[in-house]
Amino acid sequence: MPDYKKKKHSRIFNAPAKTSKKRINKDLGEEKIKMTPKSSKNEQKNNLDDMRVVRGRKAEQKRKNKIILCVFAVVLAAVLIIQLFLPVGIIETVSNVTALIGSGSYPIELSSTSVQDAVSKGNYYYVLTVDSVTAYSNMGEELFTYAHGFEFPVIKVSDSRAIVFNQGGNDALIFNLRGIKETVKTENAIITAAVSDSGGYAIATDSEKYTGEVKVYGKNGNVIYEWYSAEEIINNIALSSNGKKLAVSTFSSANGIFNSTVFVLTYKTATPEFKEKFDDTLVYSIDTSHSVRFSVVTDSAVTMFNWSNYKRREYSHDYSTAFFRAGKSGYVSVFNRESDRTDNRISLYSKTGKSLGDFEFHGIISDIQVFGNHIYCMSDTDIFLLSKEGEILKTASCSYGTKKIMVAGSNSVLAVSDNMVERIKFDGENKK
Repeated sequence: MPDYKKKKHSRIFNAPAKTSKKRINKDLGEEKIKMTPKSSKNEQKNNLDDMRVVRGRKAEQKRKNKIILCVFAVVLAAVLIIQLFLPVGIIETVSNVTALIGSGSYPIELSSTSVQDAVSKGNYYYVLTVDSVTAYSNMGEELFTYAHGFEFPVIKVSDSRAIVFNQGGNDALIFNLRGIKETVKTENAIITAAVSDSGGYAIATDSEKYTGEVKVYGKNGNVIYEWYSAEEIINNIALSSNGKKLAVSTFSSANGIFNSTVFVLTYKTATPEFKEKFDDTLVYSIDTSHSVRFSVVTDSAVTMFNWSNYKRREYSHDYSTAFFRAGKSGYVSVFNRESDRTDNRISLYSKTGKSLGDFEFHGIISDIQVFGNHIYCMSDTDIFLLSKEGEILKTASCSYGTKKIMVAGSNSVLAVSDNMVERIKFDGENKK
């Protein structure tokens, strides 16, 4: 008989491979169903409660990724929108704002003995002396001070930055409210300069081959445009608020008569987009304090142009232009008789260029500012708060030798002399 023997099986080498239950659940995401033998319909129905479907994590992860991408897109869009309204960038804007946190006290003693200029920009102001430039908050806190070392320093400001240059020299300095931002060295002597709210700036200089030249710089200091004047002399430049347009005034002289021209250029070509002649007069300055328009000040008129379509408003006078000042709400100008500086005509304009008032003022005007619909006028050691009709509402007194006044609030001004900045409040009672 055949010899039937029971075969031995190795439990180690011949056993079927075990499948990891944990691995199936994690990697395959298979359905896990509790199995039961054949049973009745009632039993099968009860067994449905034991069934459990384990789903993979891919769907949930995709949903999380979509949420993250949406959040990122919203944040990016918000940053881009903010960037449009904050042309110097979020970081520098925040830096400028936080620089104003804090307070000081008045009066402020100035180390210099000669103030060249003082310019207010709402919540802060710059004081330029023969030695240095210093920024202060209206609360009296010193934001920074810098020794410029220029022989003939001039300052121009915008809502974001300031430029101080050595007129006739080859150096310029760019500042924000934290201090020095950039230094510029020019090949030729500087005539004038300008800075825009966007942080860009322009410098006009002499030229070896031309009568003069202008270089426009981006906010990062790179040259983005150059323009040359072949025959006429450049005496004023200005930039639009967004830094995308350059206004230049030039002049020529024949038989003792000055003829001026204003050009507006857009960096695409040397051909101006706009050109306006001012015969028998000299352009004193070009003001770009308000983003929609620029103002050309001549010896007996103020002409305002819209940046977009160059629609104009002109206000001329028989007297000579003595002052033109811009504030947040509008402009104020002073025309006086050359033979009698006490005979003045004061005009108030809205920021859209509309005339709001025109009246006479008898007395020597040392400085003038506008805030809201009110005019702040300094005459010797008296400061008058005037209505747009010329009515004296309040008065205050300042120290002898005060050179400039700046509005610090509806009821106070800052008075700047060669060695001091004082905060002066008006009397409580109206003066009729």
